[in-house]
This record gives sequence, C-alpha cells and structure tokens, in this order.
Amino acid sequence: MVKRMFSSGFRMQGFLRKFTLCLCLVFILGAGFVLVEFFSLSSFTSGKVFTTFLKPQQTSDKKYAVEQKNSPNEERKNISKLITTLKPPTHYATVNFEGRLGNQLFEFASLYGIAKHNNLIPVIPANSILRRIFKITVGPTRPEIKYTKRYHEKKGCVFEPPLMALGESENVWIKGYLQSWKYIHQADSEIRKMYTFQDSISQKARSTFQAVIASKKNKITTNTVYVAVHVRRGDMKNNLNYVKYGYTTADMSYISKAMNTFRKDFKDVLFVVGSDDLKWCKENMKDEDVVFIPPGNSPEMDIAILTNCNHTVVTVGSYGWWTAWLINGKTIYYKGFPTPNSQLAKLFNAEDYYFPQWIPM
Repeated sequence: MVKRMFSSGFRMQGFLRKFTLCLCLVFILGAGFVLVEFFSLSSFTSGKVFTTFLKPQQTSDKKYAVEQKNSPNEERKNISKLITTLKPPTHYATVNFEGRLGNQLFEFASLYGIAKHNNLIPVIPANSILRRIFKITVGPTRPEIKYTKRYHEKKGCVFEPPLMALGESENVWIKGYLQSWKYIHQADSEIRKMYTFQDSISQKARSTFQAVIASKKNKITTNTVYVAVHVRRGDMKNNLNYVKYGYTTADMSYISKAMNTFRKDFKDVLFVVGSDDLKWCKENMKDEDVVFIPPGNSPEMDIAILTNCNHTVVTVGSYGWWTAWLINGKTIYYKGFPTPNSQLAKLFNAEDYYFPQWIPM
C-alpha cells in the first residue's frame, strides 16, 4: 500500500511538471506575440505615419493630417520618435505677449501647439488677460526659469517650420505674433477646452445675445441659423500709416456677397453684426434679417456674444479670425487682405493664415 502511495505521488509530480512546462511555453509564446505586435508598424499604424503641414484633411475631432507611407528604416525611426515623446517634458516654453486680444489669442494658442509638438511645458504670466477671460490651465512663468534658447519670428502671418523643431532640451522664449493655423491644429481639442469663456462672461454674453435677437422675435424659429458678421474698420481705415503699410478693409460688395451666400444656404437666417464702426454698418446693412450688437462692450464680451452664432463672415483682422475659430462653423473670409505688393503682403501667406476649409471671397 505504501508503494502504491509513493507511485501515485510520483505520477502527480510528473503531471505537475508537465503542466508547469506547458504554462511556461504558453506564456513565452504570448509574450513573443505581444513584442512582435508592438514593434510592428503595420499593427501600430497600419503601415502609415501621419505627417503635418501638407494639404490637411478635416477629421471628426477637427484636427488635420495627411497619411504618408514610409520605408522600413523610416518606420523604425518613427517608432523611436513616438516612444521618445512618451517621456514627460522637463523644459519650458513661453511667448512674449504683445498686441490686443486677437493677437494674444494667437500667441498663446500657437505657443501651446509649439510646446506640445516639441515636448515642452507651456507657461504664461500669472496676470495674463487671457486667464481672466478664459479657463486657461497652463502654469505661470517663474523667475527661476532661465530661457537659454530664444527665437524671434521672421514674419507675422507665415508658418515657420523651425519653431516645430526647437527640441526638448532647453527652455525656450519666443517673440512673435505666430499667426498661422499650422501651429495650433495638432492641439485643437486642448486649446478649445482652455478657450472656454469664464462662466460670468459666458452667461452675460448669452443674455445679451438673446436681447439683441429679441428685436426680430417674430422672424425667429427653432430652425433659425445665426451668422456672425465681424466688420473691422477703425484703425485699418483711418490710420494712414496702417493703410500705407498694407492694411485694408472689406467693402460692402464683399459683405453683401458673403451674406447672400448664407441666404442661399439657409432658408431661415439672421445676421448678428459686431463692429468698431457701427455707424457705417447701420448705414449699409438695412436688411430685415440683420441685428447689431450695441456699442460699449469690452472686446471679450463682443467676441463672446458673437460666438453664440453658428457661422461667420470675416472681414479683416485677428479678432474676426478668432471669432470664426471659436464658432467653428462655416466661415467666409475677405480675400482682398492685405493690399497686394505692400510691405505687409511680404509678411503674409494666405495658405498659412487661413484654414483650408474656410472660403475666400
């Protein structure tokens, strides 16, 4: 009986050894399969990588990219780059804020996009006006951050590729207006979250918008489409130095053509006009489907009111550009800016400045 017990014990041990060996083989094969899948670009990106700054195509999350096939060596390099970007950033980037609201919206958004692309941490002053207006979440600049790399923009409205190749090993200080969609489109969703108006501004803007359209309450239905029309004139019309440099304003023929395009698109449309020259607008825009934002608001309040609309007609200036971006609908813009062959025209590239899906007119 004792012999039978020992014999049974040995058989059980043999079974356990074989079972354990089988488990080890399964584990090794599984681990090998995972490693092959991880390092195979065909499984990681279906044999493709995404490159930017070419002809963009709109995707569901409002970002743009172009698919481009690479050689095996390039694929391995791209895997290395993808893995490298997983490292948390250790250095900072900031921008020298200048100009009014439209300019500063460009400066921060482009800073954020540039920093993200270079694996840097964007920081802006704690007292930036953008923090008061929007729900900005990036950290503040600090005296102990020493900026060892400085970049001065060459042109104001032209995309400069070197800014997307600053690297991640130094703190970077940038000076420039940075007015190109190509800096920001990779970080579109994050920037939109931060360019959410503070609740107090948003609530007041909404109530003002409702009061403005109330004058046409008999024409408003649940199907009414609202189109923001931002008309910039002021300094671009009256400052002779600006005019000589190449700044120009949109004439009424452009505005009428753009508005008529929306009238054809939508049976029930109401235009909400904001301008620094309301007198001119009211003299020239007397249609029944037009209302005007009253004067006396702050710049941030006017733009917040306009963003209650669905689509945009842009004349000139960065303020109108950002109105259209925040609304994020169909956008028609004035293609006569700047004056051809002017000094300003040398610093401007329409393909870099305007989104490809925006409509020139």
